[in-house]
Amino acid sequence: MTTFAHTDFNSSAYSAYRPTYGKELYEKIYSFHRSHNGRFDNALDVATGTGQVAIELSKSFKQVYAIDVSSTMLQNAIKNPDITYSISSAEDLSQFSSNSIDLVTAAQSAHWFNITEFFKESFRVLKPQGTLAIWAYGQNILRDYPDFKHLTKKFVEDEFRTYWSKELDTIGNFYRDFKFPEEMFQTVKWEIYDGEETPDAEPLFITEWTIPRLVKYFKTWSFYKNYLTANPNSPDPIDKHIADLTQLFGWKDNEMLQIHWQSVLILAEKRS
Repeated sequence: MTTFAHTDFNSSAYSAYRPTYGKELYEKIYSFHRSHNGRFDNALDVATGTGQVAIELSKSFKQVYAIDVSSTMLQNAIKNPDITYSISSAEDLSQFSSNSIDLVTAAQSAHWFNITEFFKESFRVLKPQGTLAIWAYGQNILRDYPDFKHLTKKFVEDEFRTYWSKELDTIGNFYRDFKFPEEMFQTVKWEIYDGEETPDAEPLFITEWTIPRLVKYFKTWSFYKNYLTANPNSPDPIDKHIADLTQLFGWKDNEMLQIHWQSVLILAEKRS
């Protein structure tokens, strides 16, 4: 079970303080979907969390199904008459008929899956011309402070490596470990942005935050929650890290930070 599935996980904070996915991302997904004549009837968002993706899908699809293993997450999910929420794992989509779904999405979650079983189930439920869309973001980058990325990476490794789930390394490798079965999927398209070695790629996730807003995002990290559980009486390492960065960079109380994230987007068409 992931940290996010625990009943004491703060799903409200997760919903409020995680980055949102902009219009550009959905345009890329829908453009790919249209390119092989995909329909816009039924979408399935896997590991929906509190429904951030589901609510966007409901603007383009007639019916959206959204599943998660966490009842806590679903209790705080965004309500909409065109979205049906239910508890289910990514590896068991048995509640959905074969060839019934036009688009399957998995945002910031596929690294927690048994990916082989997820591919099998996605292939089964997708209609011919259906699309599988998987994406994730990694470390955030401050446009005006290039040293932030490396300092924060070292901070995370030094403070939280003991509490780090090995599945998170899959994001660090931009899901390159995923092998899409050729007998199930075709026209697999990868888009990776790492902020350094992919100069031709544009970041998918861009925002502007205050320093307190950045802190609240940091405190939704699963490994931070694991750390607090193991060290309830220790000083907060994130507060200290931010204080150190504030002194180093000379940040003001009203500082606005231009933020983007490392990311990966994978689109695949069901093979007929």
